[in-house]
Amino acid sequence: MTSVPAFTQSREDFTRNLSDSGLFTTDELGHLPEGDGATLVHKLTESGRLTNYQVQAIQSRRFSELRIGNYDVLSKLGAGGMGSVYKAKHRKMKRIVALKVLAAEIASQGSFIQRFQREVETIAQLQHPNIVMAFDADECESGHFLVMEFVDGRDLSGDVEKNGPLSVADAVECIRQAAEGLAYAHRRGIVHRDIKPANLLRDVTGLVKVADLGLARLSSAAAENSSITQAGGILGTADYMPPEQALDSTTIDHRADIYSLGCTLYFLLTGRPPFQAGSLMGLLLAHRDKPIPSVRDFRADVPPSVEAVIARMLAKKPTDRQASMDEVCQALTSLRAQVQHLTNRPSGATTAKPAAAGTDMTVTLDAATGVAAALISSPPSMATSRRIVDLSLVLVEPSRTQAAIVRKLLESLGIKNVHTANSGQQALQLGREKQVEAFLSAMQLSDMTGVQLAEQARISLPDVGIVVTSSADDAEQATAALQAKNVILLPKPFDGRKLVAALCRATGRLEE
Repeated sequence: MTSVPAFTQSREDFTRNLSDSGLFTTDELGHLPEGDGATLVHKLTESGRLTNYQVQAIQSRRFSELRIGNYDVLSKLGAGGMGSVYKAKHRKMKRIVALKVLAAEIASQGSFIQRFQREVETIAQLQHPNIVMAFDADECESGHFLVMEFVDGRDLSGDVEKNGPLSVADAVECIRQAAEGLAYAHRRGIVHRDIKPANLLRDVTGLVKVADLGLARLSSAAAENSSITQAGGILGTADYMPPEQALDSTTIDHRADIYSLGCTLYFLLTGRPPFQAGSLMGLLLAHRDKPIPSVRDFRADVPPSVEAVIARMLAKKPTDRQASMDEVCQALTSLRAQVQHLTNRPSGATTAKPAAAGTDMTVTLDAATGVAAALISSPPSMATSRRIVDLSLVLVEPSRTQAAIVRKLLESLGIKNVHTANSGQQALQLGREKQVEAFLSAMQLSDMTGVQLAEQARISLPDVGIVVTSSADDAEQATAALQAKNVILLPKPFDGRKLVAALCRATGRLEE
């Protein structure tokens, strides 16, 4: 709750402002409590007739912040990329709701508003005890807004942050309830895309509700025309994002929610997401390549059966996960009897380990533009950099996120003549048209592998140097195929020095 600073406004001035605000009727204004300005405000807030948020807005005559459509705003709950969220009360029905007001930048996109209306119609049809309901959508001077059920409680992220990891029984039950709501949504063709502890709300009775269901699809639609997506922005939260979502968020299905829900269960039990890294790229690669850390390494009281369910939910390949959220529900329900006696939180709160030192590349997100910027932790020498600044190359990367990160790294090295392709065939065509000197390619492309691209390039573009970025597992499989002197394997993660060295070797520009 927002605190109110020492109130110094006179009763006369505050009463005049209160009248101008339109919050009170003439009759209500005629029956205000006695006392000076500070006493009046204290009595009005103590009785619940005004909130601290409203007092501050009235005092400053910011009346536009007090009304959204037919709703009186009680407090501001938060803000995000889609806009701001408020607690509000319908003026006639007196129902308490949560209002999500779209940011002006998003609301100005005509195509998005049409999508918004369609999505709202879909969301409003969802009625399930484990889903935050949508009641209405409207437009006013404040912009387009969505009227949602207000959950009197807190999100699970805040619970863990304040009180530490949940008991095993509590964590399993919270995720089981969330899975029930998601299974209902999946049967109606809706995938959340951004499941995380902050989007699971638990009310004062213990009922868990999935929040923002459907809004992630709206966020995706809004980002399609935004600078964030053009720069490779990610739709979702990296700590809980399945590997396939980082590659292409438009083609994921319900199994992405299973992975994210598994990561959330891991967090509720340990107080940390399953994977840690010192950069966005490192985190995405960890989700893709690293083995799942054992929950039991952090919580000895977690039964092996619980860990087995988590491990399957976090399978790298969607086909290796539970086939449906209904299957997840069944698995979690079967665990209830096994964990019902495990009702104690761990004695010491588990906190996330700091990012590992020495991570080769970190990624920041510019708050104004959403552009990912790659920072070189181990820069090459100036003499070496000069050998490649005039290099012309094709960056072959199906993930817009990773393409933006690597391109920024190349630009920071002085390499400006970069053409981007998202498939092997497109890369070969660009290579011929632009007469480039090098390909910098991911191992896994949409139409072929980096190895197959190298093999085709040897025939049609024999003078082009090839650098293939790869995980350790890919490298072991590809070593035998990458024998030509103009093909270099570059393990991930890599920094500026390693990238320059690989490009120099692939193109014959010897390093100093």
